[in-house]
Formats: sequence, structure tokens, C-alpha cells
Amino acid sequence: MSDPQEEAFQIATLVVVVLIVIFCMAYALIFMNPRVALNPFKPPLPDTPTSVGLPATWTPTVTTTPTFTPTPTATDTPTPTPTDTPTPSITPSPAATATRTRPPWTNTPRPPTATPFTYSVIRGKCEHSGGTYIEGYVTNSQGEEAGVRINLGTSPGSNVVDTRVTGSGERSPGHYTFVLNSNGSRSGTWYVWVVDASGKTISDPNQARIVTNDIRNGDDPNACWRAEVNFGRR
Repeated sequence: MSDPQEEAFQIATLVVVVLIVIFCMAYALIFMNPRVALNPFKPPLPDTPTSVGLPATWTPTVTTTPTFTPTPTATDTPTPTPTDTPTPSITPSPAATATRTRPPWTNTPRPPTATPFTYSVIRGKCEHSGGTYIEGYVTNSQGEEAGVRINLGTSPGSNVVDTRVTGSGERSPGHYTFVLNSNGSRSGTWYVWVVDASGKTISDPNQARIVTNDIRNGDDPNACWRAEVNFGRR
């Protein structure tokens, strides 16, 4: 027969080994997941991150027309005395300043708002042609963008005359065309802007204002039959 005392030591040893295994498993679980239910000292939850609005990635560059101002000829100025009067500044006459007729296509920069538009005009021009058209391209960082809806109206953001979708039977994926008169002039004031699928305006309708006219002289810089208005995604 075995010694009862020896059996007691064996049972105690087995209990200790089992407890050690259980503790090791518990520590392993706590190590892998500190917030497990077995851990009485759980770490605090991390703070909820606060989203920070990012600025627009694209800013249109406004090109201004330089104005030539003649430089006045330098003249000797006598040393002033306490009784001298201030020397008047030289101002060139209006005739000496170069002037230019305002072009029919205008792109008026507007101050940024709290919710900037998704698209913005990046280039525009107007010139003589055989017919009267308004056309252009819509691009993003990857290139031309198809499936973008463009409205044509007689007032900024309203009085819609026609709607086109870029790439729908056009020459390239991002191209659109409004035909006002396929053979000849059609004078008027027009606005083009980008809208989403629900009709919400997503470009500034005041940014692209086109004034077409019936000037037939192709050499006249004010002749505006074919207007080009290109949009870019911010």
C-alpha cells in the first residue's frame, strides 16, 4: 500500500500545477486583451478622435490683365527749407494709361465660403466661330471625368435651358457641348454650372458668365460665338 502522506503530496502538487496553468492562461489573455473581463485593472478607453476638416486641394488662379503705367521722368528736386511747400506728386494723364475693352466672357473671383463648391472654373475664353456654342471639359486629379451633369441657364443657378452629361456621345469622356446655333450667331447672356444627380448646384453659377454677340469680324477680340468653359474638381 502506498503511503497516505505521499498521496497527499501528489494531490497537492497536481493542484499547484493546475493553478499555475490557469494563472498562466489568465495572464496570457490579459496580455492579448487588457480589457478582458478577467483583468481587474482595465486600462481607460482612448479618447474619441475629433475629425478635422481638410482644406480644398485645388485653388483656381485668377489671371489679371496688366495695366501699363508710364514711369515719370526723374527731375532734380531743390532742397526744402522750412518755408517750402510740399512737392506735388506726378500723376500720369488718363490718355497715357493703356485701356482695353472688357471681354465678353467674365470670370469674377468670389470669396471662399464655409462650404466650398465641389467644382470650380479653371479656364474660360470666347472667340469667333461659324456657329454659337458653349463647350468645355470637366477634369479631376486623374484626368477627364465622365458622367458629370452641366446646366445651361439664363440666370445664375436658375432658368435652366438645357442639361448635358460629360462623355455622352461627346468627343472624349470629360467633354460637353451646348449648341445655341449651329450656323450663325445667337446673342445672349448665359451661365453654366455643375449639378449632382439630384440637381443640387456643386459649382458657383456666378463664376461662368458668357455674353455671346453677333460680331461677325473674326479679328475683333470682342467677338464671342464659341465659348469654352472648363471645370475642375477641387
